[in-house]
Amino acid sequence: MGAGWCADLSPGSKRPRLLSSPWRASRALPLHQSPARSRGACRRRQAEALQRQWLSRLAWGPQPEQAAEIQLWLGLFPVSWQQLPDVVLLEQQIATMRQHLGGSFTSLLTAMVLDPALQLSLNGPANHRRNPNENLARELLELFSLGEGHYSERDVREAARALSGYRLTAEHQLVLDPRRHDPGPKTILGRTAAFDGASLAAWLAEQPATARHITNRLWLQRVGTPPPPQRLAALANGWRQQQLSIPWLMQAIEASPEAIACRQQGLRLADPLEVVARSLRLLGSRHPNALAISLRGLSAMGQVPFEPPSVQGWPHISQWLNLRWLQARRRTLQALLADEEVWASAQLPAELPANLTPIPPLGLALPAAPSRATLSALFADPVWQLA
Repeated sequence: MGAGWCADLSPGSKRPRLLSSPWRASRALPLHQSPARSRGACRRRQAEALQRQWLSRLAWGPQPEQAAEIQLWLGLFPVSWQQLPDVVLLEQQIATMRQHLGGSFTSLLTAMVLDPALQLSLNGPANHRRNPNENLARELLELFSLGEGHYSERDVREAARALSGYRLTAEHQLVLDPRRHDPGPKTILGRTAAFDGASLAAWLAEQPATARHITNRLWLQRVGTPPPPQRLAALANGWRQQQLSIPWLMQAIEASPEAIACRQQGLRLADPLEVVARSLRLLGSRHPNALAISLRGLSAMGQVPFEPPSVQGWPHISQWLNLRWLQARRRTLQALLADEEVWASAQLPAELPANLTPIPPLGLALPAAPSRATLSALFADPVWQLA
């Protein structure tokens, strides 16, 4: 595969050296030049460094709102670092998503279909014209575009032909190898053409089912209740009229009466990453212990960055209502406050404002002066878990 690099995380160092780019892990030895027995440990250190960087990005920025939106799309196009030979491929996926946030879903879907990380995670490079692999094609139709029930098995087979022939270069670029690609005509959703990855993605993005399915998936992540059918249809139709503009859809969902009511009533249980990031932001400590405690806690909560449980991404809404996961949330936040070095390095606001939570906490009156006791009460309050 590619010439990955092992992060310089020697046992004596307190934390990894971070480069100026928020997406790049530190570099030392090329991964392919490392002894075979150490490659697994090297990849894990790379992943841990990226996870710390990403949690820092979500908590302290710059542009934490942008990072949160990227995290949303990472849930729709999920890739685990464990599926990849080098975490640099995840860094590339993040950068690609960031480039397309202000554009159309057509462009984003095309970029994801041709994204090395997503391709590798779904066996894309194993798809040869003489031996088609349908894994990427099936997930592309079911999860990333049309949704279940809106395609046939023949569409899957033909889409697999369209996606055949891609391979990864030593420079971590995805290229179409004519010797491996099936150049013949394919009939997909009633249209016959010499589809490849890009033209297939563009064709899928044109389908009304894609607009409905992606709108529904985004709604479930952002709103605390399932979308009413009429609202879903109106948003999907409006999105198509706006050429699948991502900013338009995100704003339309947030401005919907249902989303406003959910925020006002505190009906959405926040994802673990949301809760941990805003807790770190409020606490204001950037001590390495804060990140270490948080990442251990996120593992117990069910949402470690870049470790989605399946190609469907992470749970959402009521799926987070698991007693073990909910207890882990409370334990982790209290562990942050109990760590003396984290507390000593905390940079608390002058006041805990009344608008800190969507609805008033049950066991704490806001506004309040910040202290270990008030933060402990806030972090233990069920309302702190709401978005």
